[in-house]
Amino acid sequence: MIKIKSVKPMQGYRLLVTFEDKTEKICEISKFLDIGSFKELKDVTIFNQVKTTGYSVEWPNELDLSADTLLST
Repeated sequence: MIKIKSVKPMQGYRLLVTFEDKTEKICEISKFLDIGSFKELKDVTIFNQVKTTGYSVEWPNELDLSADTLLST
């Protein structure tokens, strides 16, 4: 499984994700914002608190997206 090296929040509910193999991808997160608890991420303050655990990105409210999900967005 590919690991995430870093994640940076961007405007427009996008994430700049750098993977361990040095691949960079801009991931559109806006499509998740109307699904269940992901609605909380519409608050930009919460959205911008994203961090990586290596195999996923997560926010303080315990929401997360896996590296595989991010690769397919």
